[in-house]
Amino acid sequence: MARRRYKPRQGNRLGSREYSDAIRRLKSNSVESIYLLAGGDAFFEDFFIAEVVGRFLPSGSKRRGFSLDDDRAEQVLAALSAYTLFQERQVIVVRQVQRISGAARDELLSYVRSPDPEKCLIMILEAWEPSKGIHKAVGKLVTVIDVRSPLPDKLRSWAQYYTKQKGYRLEPEALDLLMDLSGDSVGHVVMELEKIFTQLEAGEAVTRGAVEAQVGPDKSYHVWQFQEAVGLRETERSLRVAVSLMEYGAPATRLIAALATLFGQILFVQTGTTSERVYTGLAKTVSRRLTSMSERYSIKEAKLILRKLLAADVSLKSTSVEPDQVVVSTVAAICRGIL
Repeated sequence: MARRRYKPRQGNRLGSREYSDAIRRLKSNSVESIYLLAGGDAFFEDFFIAEVVGRFLPSGSKRRGFSLDDDRAEQVLAALSAYTLFQERQVIVVRQVQRISGAARDELLSYVRSPDPEKCLIMILEAWEPSKGIHKAVGKLVTVIDVRSPLPDKLRSWAQYYTKQKGYRLEPEALDLLMDLSGDSVGHVVMELEKIFTQLEAGEAVTRGAVEAQVGPDKSYHVWQFQEAVGLRETERSLRVAVSLMEYGAPATRLIAALATLFGQILFVQTGTTSERVYTGLAKTVSRRLTSMSERYSIKEAKLILRKLLAADVSLKSTSVEPDQVVVSTVAAICRGIL
């Protein structure tokens, strides 16, 4: 089977690019050799990476992920300089790239000026700081994609775009209600739209009635949505889903156990001891995002979180503390890195 054609760009001063424009270019199979994603919106990062992987790599291939919170810069540089047999393509994702320094930083900039066309390097910064550090240095050489969470008007446009890409139509009144009920983040909007899509035929319109039937404060969540939110380190959504689940009767011990299962699998991915054939105990939609989730937590954090979850479980079973307080404080500490 012939490989997809793509048009790599190298070494030019490309400047920043609107997210929607970058996605359009990817959909036309124009994949660049290097990207810098800056701004920190988890959904935008994952969506962009998935588009790159789907267009650059042969079917079934996986990306490589590093986080300089936990991995050494030398490991990243070795992956970039390694010769691959049969010139196999690779997508290499590096988070917390602002931590690189000294000789390793110089070597990375040297690679950026002359990248391997068989590799696509995606560097990720949580903050948007174009006048500082690695953002400033790399931004002069590669395409910088703005992945900050959008303002309300841009979020409306994104909801319309996403619905159209999925083959549906979003009516104006439905969009207004969707923004009122779930317009606090891209991830939340997309999650609610996906719930609505399951009830529609291809090409059908998303109506106000469809939104009312599937979205809103009176609608309960699933435990997998709780795991997904915590795994992606989305603090507000994690807390909202946790509180809703407990209001609908989910025991606090069940939520803590669900997180223990999640972080056990995250740790397996980080240490390379997992296998696709092994039952994970997670919903498929969460299992598919384990790699992305494992990049948001260091190995040290994952181990500390598992200890914290064990302590929370013991507290719930052996003390008279309020269960909802244990869950809320534990989730907030995990997402905010207060361990």
